Amino acid sequence: MLIVDRVSRRFGRQVALAEASLRAEPGAVVGVVGPNGAGKTTLLRIAVGFLDPDAGRVTIDGIDLAHDRRAAQARLGYLPESAPLPPEMRVGEYLQFRARLKGASARDGRAWVAAALGRTAIADVAGRVIATLSKGYRQRVGLADALLGEPPVVILDEPQSGLDPVQVRELRAVLAGLSENRTMVIASHAVAELAAIAARLVVIAGGRVIAEGAPEALRGEHATLDDAIVALLGAA
Repeated sequence: MLIVDRVSRRFGRQVALAEASLRAEPGAVVGVVGPNGAGKTTLLRIAVGFLDPDAGRVTIDGIDLAHDRRAAQARLGYLPESAPLPPEMRVGEYLQFRARLKGASARDGRAWVAAALGRTAIADVAGRVIATLSKGYRQRVGLADALLGEPPVVILDEPQSGLDPVQVRELRAVLAGLSENRTMVIASHAVAELAAIAARLVVIAGGRVIAEGAPEALRGEHATLDDAIVALLGAA
């Protein structure tokens, strides 16, 4: 469903990614972990077409992103780490606006919004002004935006950033429900939370993929998965 094949990217003299690859099969949840500056966000931005790689290629649902960007991007939803939500708009109003930008008719847009509100459990705040929402609810509004039109691939960059423990648990429950019928790629520092819903983890350090596999396989003989990731990073 999503293939990122040996992509590289430089910013001036700095190597952000060096032949990094990622593959997510239909219906799979893949987690991307690594320290700050490892290249996680750059990898996701290339995967969704916000950045072009210097080398390598991306295909989404069999469509080469470089050859048909519009068709490829129509098959994915994306939540950046800081969702740019307009604070003065109401939740439902904003999502209707976003649905129209994504090509929905007025009738289809209403159906898209209703479905996204239900999947993210925020129908109760559809009439609220975004500025009045907690950080957790704002994250869910951004997630609802990513789900408009039921894209088969959803890519999330640090969706738990800035949330308190209760909000993290609530978001995890939402994400677990979403993972049943779509391909998801999630970058996060919360390794344990990510491992609870991801079938496979990809570990990045210094712009390179240094390990990947099922959470239990990566943990090996370490006491915790976090300990295993730290050991992998230390050996990289």
